[in-house]
Amino acid sequence: MSFAYKLSEKIEQMRVYGMSAREISKKLGFHTKFEITEIVKVLEEMVKSGKLDEDRNGKFYQKKQTKLYKGVLRGNKRGFAFLIREDEGEDLFVPHKGLNTAMHGDTVEVSIVKGDEGFVERVLERGITRIVGSYQKSAGFGFVISDDNNYYSDIFIPRGYDIGADNGTKVIVEIEKFGGKNPTGKIVEVIGKIGEKQSDVLSILKSYGFNNVFPEDVETEANAMKSKYTDNRTSYIDMMTLSIDGDDSKDLDDAISVFKYDGFYKLYVHIADVSHYVEQGSMLDKEAFKRATSVYFPGSVYPMLPPVLSNGLCSLNGGEDRLTLTCAITVNYDGEVIDRELVKSIINNDYAMTYANVTKIVEGDEELRAKYSPVVPMIDDALALSKILNKRRNDRGNINFDTKESKIILDDQGNVDTIKVYPYTVSNGMIEEFMLIANETVAEYMCEKKLPFVYRVHELPDGEKITNFKKFIESCGFHMPAGKVSPKTLQQVLDTVSGSAVETIISKIMLRSMQKAKYMPENLGHFGLAAEYYCHFTSPIRRYPDLQIHRIIKAMLDNKLGSLPKLANWCKEVSTVSSEREKASEQAERDIKDYYKAEYMMRHVGEQFKGVVSGVTNFGIFVELENTCEGIARLDNLPKDNYEFVESKYLLKGDRCSYTLGQEVAIEVIACDIENRRVTFMVLEG
Repeated sequence: MSFAYKLSEKIEQMRVYGMSAREISKKLGFHTKFEITEIVKVLEEMVKSGKLDEDRNGKFYQKKQTKLYKGVLRGNKRGFAFLIREDEGEDLFVPHKGLNTAMHGDTVEVSIVKGDEGFVERVLERGITRIVGSYQKSAGFGFVISDDNNYYSDIFIPRGYDIGADNGTKVIVEIEKFGGKNPTGKIVEVIGKIGEKQSDVLSILKSYGFNNVFPEDVETEANAMKSKYTDNRTSYIDMMTLSIDGDDSKDLDDAISVFKYDGFYKLYVHIADVSHYVEQGSMLDKEAFKRATSVYFPGSVYPMLPPVLSNGLCSLNGGEDRLTLTCAITVNYDGEVIDRELVKSIINNDYAMTYANVTKIVEGDEELRAKYSPVVPMIDDALALSKILNKRRNDRGNINFDTKESKIILDDQGNVDTIKVYPYTVSNGMIEEFMLIANETVAEYMCEKKLPFVYRVHELPDGEKITNFKKFIESCGFHMPAGKVSPKTLQQVLDTVSGSAVETIISKIMLRSMQKAKYMPENLGHFGLAAEYYCHFTSPIRRYPDLQIHRIIKAMLDNKLGSLPKLANWCKEVSTVSSEREKASEQAERDIKDYYKAEYMMRHVGEQFKGVVSGVTNFGIFVELENTCEGIARLDNLPKDNYEFVESKYLLKGDRCSYTLGQEVAIEVIACDIENRRVTFMVLEG
């Protein structure tokens, strides 16, 4: 075997990508002029034979004959990553040596080098260029350690690139150079000191791309807004109107009016006309689109719009004239919509009420019924109508998942006072029914018009997940109804298991088998609601898709639609961005709640509680307490046993003890890590 052949073989094994002849020589351990000359000859032959490419700068690239898989990298703090494939195939493991400068969040192309081990051939797009993390300062330079545990490399900060940030502060760093031992970046914002609650919460929000302040030009534009209008509107100022919201709500999107007649009800759903103030293409609109949603968390909110609009001009505050878009719906006593109308309107909200007070009124509180006597008959009619609508929705197969949301109450110092399950009352259900019917009615109306639109879509469950769900409930002694899977058949399963020992576990597994709802410019229906048409029409103060469809509806009413292809493209972009930002807001809200829950449970270290198993893995179980706080009990913190993880049954099985979803257990709180939002439990014997 010739020297040149051996050299060619070694170069192929190196996986050459963007290297000069001198760099290749150095990598092979050759340094003399003669050796480098020989390597250049071999490289030229490899280019001629098609094994390598050479660019105009004398850099060599290995040609790949193997299949490339495109996707996004999900990193791990230990230095490796997984490729989440675009074709939705099985994830590919990429070891640290195969990353080829790629980082968590990058869109890449990966080849398989051996078994299921991948190598990043090229980075197509950098997914993350700004990172929130902790700054560790040294003499003349420093490093930023990412708060995101998926980001496996610290960011090097050269001298003069830290904008004066102190050691031990939370910062935002912008990456300027990838590759090498560490990416290199510059600090662009100092958030605050590590360990301070305000800094920690702000860091979570900023890590998901949300900002706590509005740009100056956006604030200026918002402050210049006036409530004047010149367009023709239907006046409902003299119509009795009420809104029902939480005790601390300040951005009131919706109000209702309900009237009962012989054989039918007339429901008016009045929604704030945000589009009157936020003109498409304005500075306000660009900032709203960038945010796409408001983010709510204990004690505060990061609004999509400046407070002068979200809590002021747009909010349907009591006793003030407000511009609205009204969906007027006529419903017969069987819950069928027999007529509908969409109009630009103006209202004056007579009663800005709370869920707590309305619930007391319908439950017969004499003092409150006397205090609000003028509106009590409308509230009673509204309750009766909501029950009719709820029955019709359930009859067609709407899936009712029993989920618990947490309500975290802070004291005056911003510390957690109590955590409890968010109270879902009869008045919450009443407003929910009215918003649902309005969203369905508007979606159907606009679909019939065949105009570009933004729909709220919930697609059919994944076939493989449903198959696994069927196998699971069969192992529990239950069966799916025969025939095609539908919302009704799934609700029948929930009805069948209601009250059984496995009700909670089956409900959880069913929910995990569902697709995630998203925004799309096509109407694909809403599986979970068993609705053929659905959109988000009712919250334009806090959701951009609602704002966008208000513009379309008003343009239709005014015969000013303009270019439909251009409008269709914009609806597609709104759908994509809004779906992405919705996910980010949900993750941010969840992380902040977990932060506060860890802080709260820190006070209870050493105490014992009862809870239910909410997750089962091969390394332990998750347990949720009655107050919705969740913690992990690893194998070392379970009663001593020989455990085997049975994935198909969500079961951790031992010789003496076994744990599965929904099972009640007794735990002791043994540790809390507030910074990483983690609570650790020990499961008690028996």
